[in-house]
Amino acid sequence: MAGLKVHTEPASEPITLAEAKTYLRVDSSGDDALITSLIITARKLCEIHMQRAIMSQTLQLFLDTLDDYEDPLWEGIRTAPDLNYYKNYIDLPFPVVSSITHVKTYDDEDTATTFDSSKYYVDSSREPARIVLRKGETFPTALRVANAIEVQYVTGYSSADAVPEPIKFAIYQILTFLYEHRGDMYEGKTSLPPTAKRLLEPYVVYSGLGSSKLMSIG
Repeated sequence: MAGLKVHTEPASEPITLAEAKTYLRVDSSGDDALITSLIITARKLCEIHMQRAIMSQTLQLFLDTLDDYEDPLWEGIRTAPDLNYYKNYIDLPFPVVSSITHVKTYDDEDTATTFDSSKYYVDSSREPARIVLRKGETFPTALRVANAIEVQYVTGYSSADAVPEPIKFAIYQILTFLYEHRGDMYEGKTSLPPTAKRLLEPYVVYSGLGSSKLMSIG
């Protein structure tokens, strides 16, 4: 994977400033700017820990290649027949995916070509979701060696009301931790609070053997 970045930030946060101040038992407005910033930080920390988008946002996924034989390094010895393994789908990190804006490919002249949406469908019944080629379709070839494929998509819960309560409560926990331990960097104060981790655990997206990251043969 070449990279993943936020194209459009969420328009709102899962908890409001007023809700955060009530939870923190803050009556004055002197820390409003700080608390607003900490809400965003707490939400992003949860997203990183879970590998899941919380509020609706637009992401851009850039891939160098989809062919396994073009991977730069293989450690060990390949066995069995010499097959050309081809990935017929693209995993979309940070669920829950609601729509695909576009899939583009770039040739060696850096010219972008939009991949026709009729050639693929979105499998959103699993996490992470994936773009799957329809039968008989293939991704374009003769692409540039880096960032050859771009997928732009909208992901995250549609509104604050749709965010699961355990995730919201984890955000409150992290927000409180950050607010009450400003500047503390000693051991034990640099990771997520244990309660927040336990609350987020059911929503963590894992990868590896047995996960949706496994390659398909086209």
